[in-house]
Amino acid sequence: MNRTNDRRQALAILPRVLLAIYRYLPLPLYACLWLGYWLLPLARRSLEPRLAMKSLPPRGRRAIWFHAASVGEISTIAPVVAEVRALSSGAPIVVTTMTRSGARRAGATLKYAEVALVPYDFLPSVRRFVSALEPSCLVIGETEIWPNLVAEAKRQGIPVVLVNGRISERSYPRYRLIRPFMKGVLASFDLFLMRTEIDATRMISLGAEPERVEVAGNTKYDILPAPLDCEARRAIRRALNIGEATRVVTFGSAREGECEIVLKALADSRIGSLARLVIAPRHLELVPQVEQVCRSVGLSSITLAELRLPPSTGAVPEVLILAQMGRLLETYAISDIAIVGGTFRPFGGHNPLEPASQGCVTMVGPHIQNIKDDIRYLTSRSCAFVVTEADLGETVARILSRDDQRNDIGRAAIRAVQEKKGIAKKCVEAMLRRHLLPGA
Repeated sequence: MNRTNDRRQALAILPRVLLAIYRYLPLPLYACLWLGYWLLPLARRSLEPRLAMKSLPPRGRRAIWFHAASVGEISTIAPVVAEVRALSSGAPIVVTTMTRSGARRAGATLKYAEVALVPYDFLPSVRRFVSALEPSCLVIGETEIWPNLVAEAKRQGIPVVLVNGRISERSYPRYRLIRPFMKGVLASFDLFLMRTEIDATRMISLGAEPERVEVAGNTKYDILPAPLDCEARRAIRRALNIGEATRVVTFGSAREGECEIVLKALADSRIGSLARLVIAPRHLELVPQVEQVCRSVGLSSITLAELRLPPSTGAVPEVLILAQMGRLLETYAISDIAIVGGTFRPFGGHNPLEPASQGCVTMVGPHIQNIKDDIRYLTSRSCAFVVTEADLGETVARILSRDDQRNDIGRAAIRAVQEKKGIAKKCVEAMLRRHLLPGA
């Protein structure tokens, strides 16, 4: 019995011991950076925010603090920030990110917020930052869990919430290996708002207290736009000299080596005679490769620097190659079928919800490990297809030839996306129920 009790006591203190090692073992590295800050003027600018050496501006009220890793996480946490701001009666909003690109996106998206880089997760810098900021609440996006950051917030009596929480299939085994450490870190959270039941189950298995874990859903549905209006769609078609009756198939976010697969399948099925093809490479350096593939499969093409045909264009080619970033959503808006890139070679897939939001029949290849939940949802609503290289051409030709079916699928896709919205509001309601927001 004594042996059993001793073992239980050892297991009980192990998370605290591991967390203490994490907190104090890196202090020599912190000391080196601190000396570099004072001794190397050229390094001072980059190290200043990372060591929290700069004084934060005074605020009349305690701020609500949001933290996200980078650009993508800023996009998905933005709806939660907006919901909280609407209820916070003018409380300052502070958003921190790990990357400078994330900070730029936060500044552009959340113009009313104060944006800063989060310090490195050294105990002195984090303690200095949290003490100076003195927030009323800390809301963290996805899996941006820094042990010292959350532990210090908890030590100072600041509620800590995880929103849009996820534990991927790939990272879960690694977290399991350090479960005693994770249990100590997760003890600092007051609430976990997870994307799915699977994410919630994984978080609990890593040591989160079950009563603090809820399934709220994925806020990325909240950032999906409404379908482009009819006049805007007509304007894009006119700019591309595509008639109202002409069908459009867009291959979006095409990755290296995928155009050979997709264009060969479409050319073999003579899709060029049924619809205009648009290709939007994921990276602009792939444009010459796409042009070469079009020539090799016998399809005429033109590369567009913007979403319009040059005035001097004669006969419109079979393939339009879009060499302009940021216009994919508009391209999906005029499309009948969207083929999503990153799924015909092992890249894991890109966002299938964008074309669905515009009423496209959405098709993906077999490599969908990064978008598995989205595809499962869309296929359950009969508005997406998982195809192989062998059946891609036949499936596209069949859908193009059936107007009624294609229109029904498009309407189902829009409904599927719209019905998933409202997750950010659900997250804020969960925080309010537990009195984790100021004034609640």
